[in-house]
Amino acid sequence: MRRWTVACCVVGLGFSAFIRLAGAGQPSAQSDVTGQADDPVQRAEQLWRLAEQKALSDDLAAEAAELLDADDPFARGLAEWALATRVELDNKGQDVRWPQADPPAWRQRWLQLSPEAMIEADYVRFAVLWEIHRDGQKLLDSAHAIVLRAHGAADEALRSGSDTTRTMVERQLDQLDAICRQLAEQVERSPDDLPAHRRLWLCARQAARPIVMANPAADVRRLLFVKQYAAHTHRNITGSQYPWVHKPGGGIYVQEGLEPGSPIREVLQGQLGPGHVRGIDLWWDGTRMVFGYARQAQWPPPFDTVSGNYAFELRGHEEPIHLFEIGVDGSGLRQLTDHPFWSDLEPTYCADGSIVFASDRSGRSSECGRFSADHTVVNLYAVDADGSRVRRVNDNKDIDRHPHSLDNGLIAYTRWEYQERHFMQLHSIWAVRPNGAMADALFKQHLGAPFGLRDTRSVPNSPLLVSIATGHHTFAYGPLVLVDPRHGINTDEGLRIVTPHSKPEEGRMAGEPVDSGGVADRGGLYHGPWALSETCFLVSFSHARPPSNTSGGTNASGFAVYLVDVHGNKELVHRDLLLSCAFPMPLGPRRRPPILPASPVLADRQDAVCYVADVYRDMPGIPRGTIKYLRIAQRVGWPLDEKIGAMRYIPDNAWTRQFGYWSWAPVRVLGKVPVAEDGSAHFTVPADEAVYFQALDENQMEVRRMRSHVTFQPGELRGCVGCHQTQSQAPPIPRHLGLAFRRAPDTPEPPPWGAGRLLGYEWLVQPIFDRHCTTCHGHADPEGGIDLSATRADDGFVQSFRTLFGRREGTDKQFPPLVSVSNRFDDVQVTAPKQFGSHASRLIAVLRNDPLHCKEVKLSPDQWRALVTWIDANAPYYDSFYNKRPKEGGPPRRDVYVQY
Repeated sequence: MRRWTVACCVVGLGFSAFIRLAGAGQPSAQSDVTGQADDPVQRAEQLWRLAEQKALSDDLAAEAAELLDADDPFARGLAEWALATRVELDNKGQDVRWPQADPPAWRQRWLQLSPEAMIEADYVRFAVLWEIHRDGQKLLDSAHAIVLRAHGAADEALRSGSDTTRTMVERQLDQLDAICRQLAEQVERSPDDLPAHRRLWLCARQAARPIVMANPAADVRRLLFVKQYAAHTHRNITGSQYPWVHKPGGGIYVQEGLEPGSPIREVLQGQLGPGHVRGIDLWWDGTRMVFGYARQAQWPPPFDTVSGNYAFELRGHEEPIHLFEIGVDGSGLRQLTDHPFWSDLEPTYCADGSIVFASDRSGRSSECGRFSADHTVVNLYAVDADGSRVRRVNDNKDIDRHPHSLDNGLIAYTRWEYQERHFMQLHSIWAVRPNGAMADALFKQHLGAPFGLRDTRSVPNSPLLVSIATGHHTFAYGPLVLVDPRHGINTDEGLRIVTPHSKPEEGRMAGEPVDSGGVADRGGLYHGPWALSETCFLVSFSHARPPSNTSGGTNASGFAVYLVDVHGNKELVHRDLLLSCAFPMPLGPRRRPPILPASPVLADRQDAVCYVADVYRDMPGIPRGTIKYLRIAQRVGWPLDEKIGAMRYIPDNAWTRQFGYWSWAPVRVLGKVPVAEDGSAHFTVPADEAVYFQALDENQMEVRRMRSHVTFQPGELRGCVGCHQTQSQAPPIPRHLGLAFRRAPDTPEPPPWGAGRLLGYEWLVQPIFDRHCTTCHGHADPEGGIDLSATRADDGFVQSFRTLFGRREGTDKQFPPLVSVSNRFDDVQVTAPKQFGSHASRLIAVLRNDPLHCKEVKLSPDQWRALVTWIDANAPYYDSFYNKRPKEGGPPRRDVYVQY
């Protein structure tokens, strides 16, 4: 039986139902609850409930402060939670409501809580959330679960601890057993004596704590972490990178050991002025750290920072986030980056001394959001150790964030991409070398659940990774999970959930709980994990409150640092009564990863060289000899600059289904290269461009497409095993050199219209119809109702384009489309051969197979290539972007063209 089974059996109604039932027959939020009940626990619980409803006045807060001195620990704990909730909700927006210059007496009393009182109050929160505090039998069942969890932790301590530790653990286990026996006797003898039952339950929690903290992996002498106000703004991976996401406050802190109340000091000591920290990493010898910092000398800004609607105005007003380095003793502060417009955040040290970080320096707009949005795209960059050179690590038209150095020397990061796929489902784990070479998917490249995995780090001495499962429209908060890439890139078996009762804020969860059951939460969200071992973790956690009682944004704030383990134990390490705590990590030396040799590099080349061992590998149903070419293309990201802001491609809100916009971005074709008879290919690719590939037959028609993209570094030599979506193994060493390798790499042959021009329907495709089709399929009397003329329709498209997709003039009836495309709201699954594109299009079938059309429609090779290329590019109509802020004023117009 899993160790969390006993705890699970006491789960009754959901939290929101508990709130409703607990309030049945009670006065409304506007009523005076003084004297509501003689039982101080009931009074405290009512105050907490009022605080959740934003109805805890100063008078009621003063009453809660009085209950901090109650004899009953549950009254004290609930009163503390009421006050904490009041302060957290007061500070939800951009205004700094707390601290105040002249704080009321109730806050002063709350701030005087001892470390022991904070731990006790934390235990009370869990009991109340699990709804066990009103039933002696449930408290007893929970106590038995505490014993089971403690035994799981004890097994680790007894195996590896000192004689002193083993003696302590055995003593505490005996004490736990005695407490459980006493509680069982109390419940049987005095079933209505809830105060006694609760005290014994608390004794059980307190007796288990030393066992949990004795885990050998948790021997942390000093703890480094960040304090900051909870994020209050646009909760989306496209809008949480800005310097106004958090209010100014907090900093970098060092605590001696893992016990609340241990000595703590602040590292920065005001050296950078008001602001907040945005990501932090510790150098391998534990003597210095790199971090992002947003200076915020004047707060709040003159624009709203909560809604996410004023990114353009705020970028012109707020100083960007910059990178800094400082010694752990607070000495040697120096600035590493200083861009005047773009923000640099989330840094991580590389083994070679360089620093990889996230930045919106790419000058691109997010392809998500409403038309009015001006959100930036974040990619990965690197800066030399002395700050002298900044270079781009990768190029993603969407978003790459949360980089962390792994123990093998690679950089793991969250890659968000949607290339002809759904915008929410693909936030996968990728890895790249510090120099930007060998970027590839590590896990969840084609899994739709969970939507995202963020803040991924190595587990020490293990192939496992620790991560946070998230949504898309969320911050990097969610369940704590372990990832095992050995199971494969795209298998649920590789995902184990450490906190199975915590759910992502958006989307469904996948994977199974860890074998020991994991932590028995009632909701709540985790953030910024650090693995101490495969079973023990430091992490920030926030109790969630009922979403109906929040006003937008995440329903989590007040994150505190905890030690958790797979056995289900969870112990408070540090809680601040005003600020959230994030990114806990042991402060001390750790093993430095290997400095990876540069991937195979060809000297003095500004491009990259790619090879395919056998294009037919993983190409089901396609006979050898079919594939003759590889087409190299690029989905072009949406531009953004400081004068125009975001230059949108899709009109109206991007998430809405709109006719004519099958893809998220326009396309350019760099060229084609030949595939040898044995399926091998050897060719050059431009560096620092996000490209994708399509396998073509002798007619240059797509057989299979890649719905992802990859970037290469100058001089990079890169190979793959075949035509696939994700590479799960290294290319095999061939017995014989492939035919393509017996010659110099092929240079892509650009299309007749050139490699620098984006595909546009009106200049590329319509002239073909005008030349060959409109005699029979003109506007006046089109044969079969197929109008391929350039007549302009009310929606702005020419009629031929509308006809290709089933819209005919004069009728609302939807006809079968003549062109097959991949919809941008499709799922994330691997593309099957001939699933989309020219081979699946009725228009091409008619031109190839219908006797009349074969006889009368004679396309030139260039025209044929243009038509099938356009279809295989997912049939884009526009080759331009909207200018939302024309120089001479007026409404947005589509007049921005990108040339390569």
